[in-house]
Amino acid sequence: MFRIPISELDAHARQLRRDLIELIYRARSGHLDTSLSLVEVYLALVYSSSYRCDPSRGDWSGRDAIFLSEGHACPIQYLINARLDYYPVEEVFAGIRKPHSPFQGHTQRNLKYGLENSNGSLSIGVWQAYGFALEWPQDVYCIAGDGEFEEPSALGLLAAPHHLKPAGNFTLLLNNNGLAQDAATDIGPLADAARLYNWNVMEIDGHDWAALGEALQEAVRDRQRPKFIVCRTVKGQGGDPAKAGKLGSHGKPPANEAERNAYLAGVDAAGEGR
Repeated sequence: MFRIPISELDAHARQLRRDLIELIYRARSGHLDTSLSLVEVYLALVYSSSYRCDPSRGDWSGRDAIFLSEGHACPIQYLINARLDYYPVEEVFAGIRKPHSPFQGHTQRNLKYGLENSNGSLSIGVWQAYGFALEWPQDVYCIAGDGEFEEPSALGLLAAPHHLKPAGNFTLLLNNNGLAQDAATDIGPLADAARLYNWNVMEIDGHDWAALGEALQEAVRDRQRPKFIVCRTVKGQGGDPAKAGKLGSHGKPPANEAERNAYLAGVDAAGEGR
C-alpha cells in the first residue's frame, strides 16, 4: 500500500506540519491552514507503492504527474518535493515568495523542481491535468479544492469522460475541507453527479492512512474510468486547535510568535494522541 510504514508516515506528517508553520511564519505570507489540511492526502500519494518519480530527472517520461489545482496550497508541494530530493529544503525557506524564485505564492511550471503546472485562478488546474492525462501514458493526479467545484468551469470537468473520452489514468483528489476564504463550501450532490458521468467515485476520510491507501490502490487498478476521490478533511488539521475547522484564517500566516507557538503546540498535542 505504502513504501514506508505508517509510523514513518506519521513522523513525516508531524515534521511536515512543523515545517509548514515555520515556512509561512518566516515568509509572513502564505496559505497555512489549506496546506495543513492536505498533509495526509499529499504524503499518501507520493509514498504510495505505485507512485513513480525520479527527482534527478524531473522531466522523466516514465513519471507520474501531480497537478496542483488548489494552487495556493503550494507550500506543501514545495516542502514535499524537497523531501523527495528534488532540491534541498533550505532552498524553499530561502526562496519562498521571493522575486525570481521558483517558489512563488502559486506554482509555476518547472519540471526540474517537480512542478507540473502553472496556476492562479481556481479550476484552471483540473482542466490542465485532465487534458494532460489524455495524452500521457502514465498516471496523472490532480489535487483540487472543494471551493473550485462551486464554479461552473470546474463542474464542467465532470462531463469530460462522456463528451471527450474517459482518461483511465486520471485521478482527481478533492480536498473537501468545507471552508473557502470567507464562507463555508457546499459541494452538494457532486459525488453522485460524477457517478452519472462514469467516474469511479470514492468518499473517504482524508486524514486516514488506510482509507487513503485503499483508495489510491483502487485508482491504479481501475484503468477504464477516471477516479474521483473525495477526501473529507479539516482546514488547519493538526495545527492550532482553536482555529482548525473554522473561518477566519484563510491566507493568514501566524501574526506573531505567540500564534506560531500555538500552531506548533497543536502539532505536538496531535502527535501525542497517536
